[in-house]
Formats: sequence, structure tokens, C-alpha cells
Amino acid sequence: MSLTVLPDGRCRAQVHDPRTGRNVSVGKILGDPTSIYASKRVAKRKREQARELLETGGHDGPTLKAFAYRWTTDQLFSRPKASTDMLNHWAIREFVSEYGDLPIRHITHEHVAEYLAGGNRSARIPSIRAMFSDAGSREAGRLIDSNPFTGLRLRRSKGNQHAQPASEAMVWSLITHAREQAGPSFAAWLQVACFTGLRPGELDALKWSAVNFQSGNLQVVEQYNSRSRTITPPKNGLPREAILTDQARTALLSVPRTSEYCFVAPRGGHYTPAARRAPWQRVREAAGWDKSLYLATRHFAGWYMVNVLLLDSEDVAFALGHEDGGQQVRRTYGHRERRQGLERVRAAYAARSAQIPHTTPLRTAV
Repeated sequence: MSLTVLPDGRCRAQVHDPRTGRNVSVGKILGDPTSIYASKRVAKRKREQARELLETGGHDGPTLKAFAYRWTTDQLFSRPKASTDMLNHWAIREFVSEYGDLPIRHITHEHVAEYLAGGNRSARIPSIRAMFSDAGSREAGRLIDSNPFTGLRLRRSKGNQHAQPASEAMVWSLITHAREQAGPSFAAWLQVACFTGLRPGELDALKWSAVNFQSGNLQVVEQYNSRSRTITPPKNGLPREAILTDQARTALLSVPRTSEYCFVAPRGGHYTPAARRAPWQRVREAAGWDKSLYLATRHFAGWYMVNVLLLDSEDVAFALGHEDGGQQVRRTYGHRERRQGLERVRAAYAARSAQIPHTTPLRTAV
């Protein structure tokens, strides 16, 4: 039966696929989230749409919209981290909205060029490329012969690679204004962020049970995920240990324990990006800081560890929760200050010269 009326009055719809000789769900052909509709009338209309699509383009395989729905819901294509799946879901949405009615096999380089016109969509391309790559896989049924998103010569943003973080003086100015403008909880949040390098979501979800004042450690076991708006495991999926620095200890000891969470928003509950937006805006305006929260907190922490504390990139990576042996620290967070680096080179040569005099003095030019 192509229409099945369910006990609650809704109707499930299927349509005959001449390629396979079997009935398939209407939702699979149309890319709908479900093949169950509110009434038989709606189900019949959807069935006719699916039948027409199969007659006109069904021989070319499913539409982009249909495969995109499968790609974002089928566990076969899910990524190890839930945050990646959420990012992919967001990144492909615009492209699917524009070209979703085409069979995925009909997406060509011309569509890619049209979509990229203007140069402001490059950040979405890795997710779209991954979707088309999976469409050509054996698991998907070899829906396409080639991926039109491979080999693109796109300019990659350097992100914060050359961005200058806040100075130590500016950081303390921000923290001071936070006490005056936003209260002790947000000021403590900001101070711990600056002097541990914890991610904002990790601080939002930080509980007192994860703070060990005796050992001087913080257990990072969860984070607030702004995309799903839920508490999830940390970014890399595994709990990690962070150092409770003296500055972080002082900040936490100044916060009253009114909740299981260390930092409580003005309306109660833990902080979220939305709850932090207003107090951060007041603080940055009062301190005269016109750049991002990230550059004043996590980026500052990486810079501070490398340039002030002179720690190795590998050790800083451990502190920041990276799993790449310090590559991102060297590339983004910990770029050595050029002037300080040159002065260290000068001092090293001077010290060496003092230890080992020149064996062949050169005549000074007149």
C-alpha cells in the first residue's frame, strides 16, 4: 500500500520507484524530514510530487535535498564529534536551499562557480565538499562520479594567526571594569579565562566539583555547546586537566557558591554566549577594547604563556587542550613577539662573545 493511515489520523506515504521495482518513502525522494503527513490529502499531494520527480529526474538519482537530508540524519555518515555534525548541518543549508531540487548528479562546476561568486562563502565549502565526497562513496551507492568541490583554489582565511591579543595591562583593565560594570561573577569568569586559556564554553559549564584547590587543578569534563544549547563533552571528546593558576584561584575564591556552577549569570543558571553578551559589551566599552572576547581571553592566554612565561609550545598545547603537539600554538596563539625575539638573539650573541673572545680581531675601518 502506498498510503497507510496511522491510528492518530496521520498518513504515511510511499511511491513506486521504477528503477528498483519497489516502493520507497516519499520523504526519501523529496528530502522531507519525514514521510508521515497530517492528513491523507497532504500525503497524496506529496506522493504525486515524488512520483513526478521520479518520472522526470528519478533516473538520475536522488535530488541534492534528498541526499542532504540523509547525510545529516543517517548514522552511517555521522562524524566522531557531534559538534562537527552540527557545523556541517549549518554549512550546507544555504547551498541545499539554492540547488536542492536538482538531482545531485546534475550539480556541476558551473553551480559551484555560481555559488562561490562574491567570495564570502568559502568557510562553508569544506562541509559541502565532504557531503559530495560521501555521495560518491560505496556506502551511498556511488551517486556521483566526481566531486565538483575538489581542487578549488580558494583563499584561506588566516583567522587569528596574525591578530594581536590584548596586552597584560588591557586584560587587567578589562577585569577591573568587569567588577564595576558586571559584578563579581563575570569578573571572575573573565579572570579565569585570561589566565587558564579555558574555552568560553568550558568556563560556562565549569562546576565547583571540578575545582580542586588542594591539588591546584581544574577538571575539564564538559562544555556548554552554543549550537545544540546543551551541556556536552569537551571539544575533543575526552576529559582533560587544566592548571588552577594563582590568578584563577584568586578569582574563584572571590565568587560566592550559590549554585553548582562556578559562574552564575544575572538571571540564574550558568553563563551562555547570550547571557555574556550584554555584560561583555559594557566592559569592553568601559575599558576601550574594540576587539573580540577571544583575543582578550584564550588568545591572550596562549600569547602570555609563550612570550611572558617563555613556555614551550608543546606545554602550552597541554594547557590549552590541544592534541596536535603544539602546532596550533606555534601557528596561532603563541607567535613570538618579533622585537623580543630579536633582543633575545642579540643577548645570546653578546653572552657568547663575552665567554669566547674573537680569535681573529678585525681592523676597524678608518
